Amino acid sequence: GLLPLFEALSWLSFLSGLVGLSFLALAASKRLPRAYEDLSGIVARFGTLAPFRLVGDTFRFLAEGTGKGLGGRVARSLLAWIMPIAFAAAFLLLFASANPLIENVLNAIRLDSLDKVLDPLRIALWGVVAVMVWPLLRPKLLPWTNAPMAQGPVRPRAESLIFGRAAILRSLVVFNALFAVQTALDILYLWGGVRLPDGMTYADYAHRGAYPLIVTAFLAAGFVLAAMRKGGAAEASPLIRTLVYLWIGQNVLLVISSILRLDLYVEVYSLTELRLAAGIWMGLVAIGLMLILWKIQGARSNKWLVTSNLVALGIVLYGCAFIDFSALIARFNVENSRELGGEGQPVDAYYLDGLGPAAIPALMHYVENARGRTEDELREFRLLASNLAEAFLAQSTDWRSWSFRNQRLRDFLRAAPEFASLEERVINEVSHE
Repeated sequence: GLLPLFEALSWLSFLSGLVGLSFLALAASKRLPRAYEDLSGIVARFGTLAPFRLVGDTFRFLAEGTGKGLGGRVARSLLAWIMPIAFAAAFLLLFASANPLIENVLNAIRLDSLDKVLDPLRIALWGVVAVMVWPLLRPKLLPWTNAPMAQGPVRPRAESLIFGRAAILRSLVVFNALFAVQTALDILYLWGGVRLPDGMTYADYAHRGAYPLIVTAFLAAGFVLAAMRKGGAAEASPLIRTLVYLWIGQNVLLVISSILRLDLYVEVYSLTELRLAAGIWMGLVAIGLMLILWKIQGARSNKWLVTSNLVALGIVLYGCAFIDFSALIARFNVENSRELGGEGQPVDAYYLDGLGPAAIPALMHYVENARGRTEDELREFRLLASNLAEAFLAQSTDWRSWSFRNQRLRDFLRAAPEFASLEERVINEVSHE
């Protein structure tokens, strides 16, 4: 879990390390479940309670001041000092106002050294660290009691007319027919290359459907879970199960089609962080649909489905922690730009600047290979890369801020002739300041 922190410090790598340490703490305290499907419940119970553990345990420790154990003795000792210290401070201030000698002694005490220790930001930082560390040292789970099983005879309920077997069967027939039309159109226009109607481009067709189809997949997943609920009227029907499998398959095709739509749109209008995140999210939706299919086929529980989706999400986020998305986006946009023979838009220098120092290699690649740009325009891109490099090199080189990602970028700058003397100059300026 800590490995992504060596690659780069980010929210994803920090989350990965925290989750890894949490699993280690749960395993060391023998609180990990034996059953796979119970994993999500244990994580939820631990994570819900963890942020409040330090404050709650502190108040409990003080409340148990009359106890006979070690905690009780320490609490009684601390509480017994509150009154003497408070009155002694009051008396000392009164004596200082009445006696110039005592006042001079107090004024001679240098409190400068205490400023760093009593800095509010530093105290807040270590307070947050303590809140995060304490649950890992003493892991506990939020108490959870299962409702007792009902005893006695149960009267069978009449089948619902709105969501019964007949309603579900008719819904699946209609839904499959509607989805078949959409799937056929996507196969013709996106996969088969059939010419679109006049006035409509592939980018327009792609952009219109990329996100609504994901909402469609979510609604479909909710319907399937409700229709195939355990003990429901549709669970034992082979025909309904077949139609559900067919419908989930069509939903997976729609998600894949959404990814293709997004890819076509990106080729024309360039790649952004939001569009990349949308593509990853669409992949997770497709995985979720396949897990629903697996759940139905194997008669697994909803807890298994939730846990499996969380595991899939964790694996994807863990992999994303090792990827420099800013550098990936900058490289993609440069290589697919019109200036480098691609079919995309001209390079947006303002957007590349917003990606930060990670865009420097892509900017230099653009300067060296761009066609159709004047020397003055290329000089602006060189200046942009130089400003980003200067801001990056001016960052702290302390060992605590080191990462593989930063080191790779430093190696690139040292090897580039344009930045040969920049690092030394920046270091001299920083040390002079």
